[in-house]
Amino acid sequence: MGSRRAVLQAGLIVPLAAACAPDVLLGRSGVVRIAVSWSGTELAAFRTVLAGVAGTHAVEVIPLGDEIETAFAAGGSTAPDIVLLPRAGRVRDLAARGRLQPVEPTLWAGEYPEYWRPLLTHDGRLYGVPFKVTDKSMIWYDREAIGELGAPEFWTLPYWIDDAMGQLARTPRRLLSLAAADGWVLTDLFENILRSENPGAYESLAAAAPGERDWGMAGVPEALEHFGRLCGDQQSFPGGVGASLTRQFPDAVREVFEHRRAVLVVGPDFAEPIVRRGISRAGRTMDVVGVADFPRVTAAKQRPHIIGGDVIVLTQGAGEAARAVAARLAAPRAPLSWIAEHGGFLAANTLTPAVYSELLRPRAEGLAALARPAASAADRVVFDLSDSIGAVGGRNGLWRILTEFLVAVGAGGPTRVAIATDKAVAGLNTVERRQR
Repeated sequence: MGSRRAVLQAGLIVPLAAACAPDVLLGRSGVVRIAVSWSGTELAAFRTVLAGVAGTHAVEVIPLGDEIETAFAAGGSTAPDIVLLPRAGRVRDLAARGRLQPVEPTLWAGEYPEYWRPLLTHDGRLYGVPFKVTDKSMIWYDREAIGELGAPEFWTLPYWIDDAMGQLARTPRRLLSLAAADGWVLTDLFENILRSENPGAYESLAAAAPGERDWGMAGVPEALEHFGRLCGDQQSFPGGVGASLTRQFPDAVREVFEHRRAVLVVGPDFAEPIVRRGISRAGRTMDVVGVADFPRVTAAKQRPHIIGGDVIVLTQGAGEAARAVAARLAAPRAPLSWIAEHGGFLAANTLTPAVYSELLRPRAEGLAALARPAASAADRVVFDLSDSIGAVGGRNGLWRILTEFLVAVGAGGPTRVAIATDKAVAGLNTVERRQR
């Protein structure tokens, strides 16, 4: 299974500090090593951030892709000091296993939404600082291609399935471009459906102890059935389900805005730079780009509002220099170069004086409003389920089972969806029991 966070070749690991000589090698004494999961545009953007915060410290970036957790098993002179961890739900477990050291409480002097704190606290001490928040309940669409389908802001999931797909089946375009080769794309899609279908089930799964979740509870099979109806039609995606299983996220975005073979793509805020490049390559202008919320599963249900993000953590071997660099990364102004020069970034620190693009400003403002305590329980923003439930949410759990589910429903038909749903629930409960 692939990922947007592809592992880069060792030749791309470079020092990023003015005081660092160009021949610095990985593992050199005195160098602060930072492990990240980013690649491509995101990695380049992070380098601009480091150039502004490294100060007199020599810094090396270690891109580890989806193998980011190997950073906590490394030892000796090559072990990372700082990790930008994309799964905040792993922090408590890593802290309990002695893989992390606490961060200074002063690093939380900025304002962070309260949903971060429980994820980053173990035995009353903080073990991480939010760096980047990700809006996982977004769709990006081509305004020109929407035509008579109407504004996606008012769609429901049944409209996608029963009306929009049918109308587009008579045209060269398909409704949705799906990057099913990236397991996180499938989990994001499923979690948005589940959150809208049954907020209580979503929160029960997130809150349950490892090994104690019941994936057959009311809400989960229904969400899988919606997921199966959406994905089981060969007219859903460009090239059908088979092509989607080999398509990665950047290619899915390009299918909409560059190749114009689909109308919309479900994708977080970090899609923005890919959208802009696709529009440029196609010789189009940005006014054709639309952004909307993920749809309700029915008109009577709530919209889902799900976030994820990357957090700064310190490994056990991190020294004073690493703590100094981490403090600078946590400063409110640290990510401004990423936001201004690259886009596709929402700051986790609400004190960051960011000037967002026209596309992302409403997302930032909306997330800030939903994070307030006054938001209703059903409507408030919640954290990514797969990032909150440990191994069950990862590549050998929810990722794998949703991929198998997609393969199973690829020929379409309600009977096949029903069988695939039962198999997926049984598979998730099997993975869950292994966590006891």
